[in-house]
Amino acid sequence: MKRLFLLLFLFSIFLGVAPSASAYQPRLIYLQEGDVQINSPELSQAFYDELTGSPRNYFIDSNVSFNLYINLWVPEIANRDGRYSADVYILSNREYSGEEGEMLFISNEGDLSTIDGQNYEWSEYYDEFGRDYYYKGREFDQKLPAGKYRIEVFPSGFGSNYDGKYVLTMGKTESYDAKAILNMYWQMPLLKIQFLKTSSLQFFLTPFGIAGVGAVGATLIILAILYYIIGVISEAIKHKKAKTLLLTSAGMQMKEEIVKLLQKPAYDITVAFITTAAKPQANLDYVQNDWTIMKEEMGFNVQEVDIEGKKEAEVMKLLQLKDIIFVEGGNTFYLLKAMRACNFGRIIRKLLKLGKVYIGSSAGSIVAGRTIKTADWYGDKNIVRLRSLKGLNLVPFDIFCHFNKNPEAFSAIILKKLPWKWQRRKLRILTDEQAILVQGKEVDLIGKGNKIVL
Repeated sequence: MKRLFLLLFLFSIFLGVAPSASAYQPRLIYLQEGDVQINSPELSQAFYDELTGSPRNYFIDSNVSFNLYINLWVPEIANRDGRYSADVYILSNREYSGEEGEMLFISNEGDLSTIDGQNYEWSEYYDEFGRDYYYKGREFDQKLPAGKYRIEVFPSGFGSNYDGKYVLTMGKTESYDAKAILNMYWQMPLLKIQFLKTSSLQFFLTPFGIAGVGAVGATLIILAILYYIIGVISEAIKHKKAKTLLLTSAGMQMKEEIVKLLQKPAYDITVAFITTAAKPQANLDYVQNDWTIMKEEMGFNVQEVDIEGKKEAEVMKLLQLKDIIFVEGGNTFYLLKAMRACNFGRIIRKLLKLGKVYIGSSAGSIVAGRTIKTADWYGDKNIVRLRSLKGLNLVPFDIFCHFNKNPEAFSAIILKKLPWKWQRRKLRILTDEQAILVQGKEVDLIGKGNKIVL
């Protein structure tokens, strides 16, 4: 993934730079001491250098014949009056013949050519790529045989000052790989600020700078899109991993549907009957009714579990050997607070992957959604003062239960809370005779009556 981002980034840069003016690959060597070794002399390069009391020597060692192009520049702002010459020496002693046998050059160790900068009228030159002004001197362009060469740069004229900045440009072959492009972005700001003494902001007005800003912008957009896509995929995978959930409005009123989910005889089914949400309630008849149906009518092996005050490991130990995790109704806010304290969301996701079945009743169903905000709509009190109403997010929607108890009033509340139709797409409304069955990525409404759509 990182390699993809880099390729997109570099490709964007190249598209921005390639159509602009021709560009030399910058080589900032003005702080380097001693001689300079030049590799790939035919490659378009610009050596930004500075004389400090003595000439500068550049060395070339080529095993093949090559075209040597040399040109000297001086930056207008940093060294307006500087003028420089260069001597080209051949250090090896060899003969060279052309393709048809004619003698092109016979070398003897010594001076090959002089690039005279004194008796030449330097012309003003504007570098469109870097948006800087220079004075441009005499050019040298000649095909040379394989061998070793030395280029000596020195000031023009007798008694000239040896201190000053200049640019030795070389080669005509433009080539930009990923390393070269990244090197340009690293060196161009330094070149502007330290060597040429121009404004650092000017860098962003160059074609290269504009391309870079555009590439960064394009990369951020691509990253944002990829981040969104990855988020959507992760969410889909997360919900796909939730194997089986039955989210009811009234618990064991859906016992016939629960029987259909069983993979073995009822007497072999073990159930964790979580009653935490019922603890603040005054009337517990509904809890006793669900317990009686589950244990006596259906014959399940039922164990009551209260998750409040327990640690994650304790809750996992109580639930991991059970076939069904039944979360009873009651106060939704009280239940969710207890679930957060023991990391119940993480526990149930692990258990769902192992094939356990989650059955929710009222509050137990609501907490499985994206949020529990619907609990407040039919009068559930936030007695524990929860600030965040984010649910377990086991399903990608919110759930409203007990709609049949007061359809007109509840319809008005829902329409007030969610006035736009697109907002209500993430809401599932249940009567006490309905439930939502989630199996893998399949979500179905089961029970009596049609789907309620407002």
